[in-house]
Amino acid sequence: MKNAELVISVTALLEEHSISESELKDSIEKFQIPLLCRCPKTVEVHVSGSAFVPNDDTPRTVNIPRKRHKGTPFNADHDYHSKVDLDIIFLSISTAEWEKIANYGETVTSNFTQCFFHQNGNGLTQASAHFLLKSSLKPLKGIIEDADLFTTSTISPHEIEKILISKNDIFIKTEDSNRIIESAAETNKHHKENKKPIWQSDNLFELNKASDIFISETNITSEKERMELIGKIKKYLEGKFDFKGKDSLEQAAFAILPNEHYHAEVSNNKLPIKLSKQYPKHASTALILINTAAKSIWKDSQKTVQKAPAKRAEIITFLQNSEWGLTEKLISAAATIISLKSRK
Repeated sequence: MKNAELVISVTALLEEHSISESELKDSIEKFQIPLLCRCPKTVEVHVSGSAFVPNDDTPRTVNIPRKRHKGTPFNADHDYHSKVDLDIIFLSISTAEWEKIANYGETVTSNFTQCFFHQNGNGLTQASAHFLLKSSLKPLKGIIEDADLFTTSTISPHEIEKILISKNDIFIKTEDSNRIIESAAETNKHHKENKKPIWQSDNLFELNKASDIFISETNITSEKERMELIGKIKKYLEGKFDFKGKDSLEQAAFAILPNEHYHAEVSNNKLPIKLSKQYPKHASTALILINTAAKSIWKDSQKTVQKAPAKRAEIITFLQNSEWGLTEKLISAAATIISLKSRK
């Protein structure tokens, strides 16, 4: 399997799926996803750290409490270091380094926490600095206190070599990208469900939610089922609307019923495909027209100052001119539902 199939560019992921950098950062922290950059062929990788090894007196491997660290070429607080003899393909950068890249376009570092190498049968295999330091101490059983990976020059193995990393140099494993995509989709769904557009009244927002709750998976097969559904919708809306009129609640329930169950003499005209695609498949024509009227009236209201009676008349005229066959009762109820009360 090629590396291209195992990893994906973070830049490509963000662009293709419209994911923000803040959403990416949240997912990285939530799922502990490593960010990868390619390990240049011009560097060597060393592990450096401190460890407590019981019953061993070798100073370079032991960090005795209250005893000063011996230090390594990479960190004065470390006691032991060694070259990592793996064919390393990727190194993992910290979230702090990613934030630098996000803010400034690039970063320069020689300090890493994990590396990734190809292992036959297992694909891209992860190894942390802690694991590599512990492995290098064998057969001694050490308790790792601190460990990091450092890059050095191949010419001067003890001389730190920093790597320049830009946004286009960052990758994540494909399996991790799927988790980020799913998380972003769930977040967007939640925002859409809970965010009310500025042109929607609170009542219309609740009517749209009722359609999603009661109609999206409904299959009405009899008049009894139709009446039971209307009753459930009315009860739900009664607790959500800021008005309690029996007729208005019933008309609101009619408005979200599937077209074939509206039971009014309706037109055979179909809504423009471009308009229909803006709404869920289960949205009735009446509900789409009501939303369209609300959006149109709101846009007009931003241009001129109108009193409430004038706006109500305009809503009624708009729906009457739709020529779809909405009853006068439903149109009147829709005008009440659409109406945006003035906010102080």
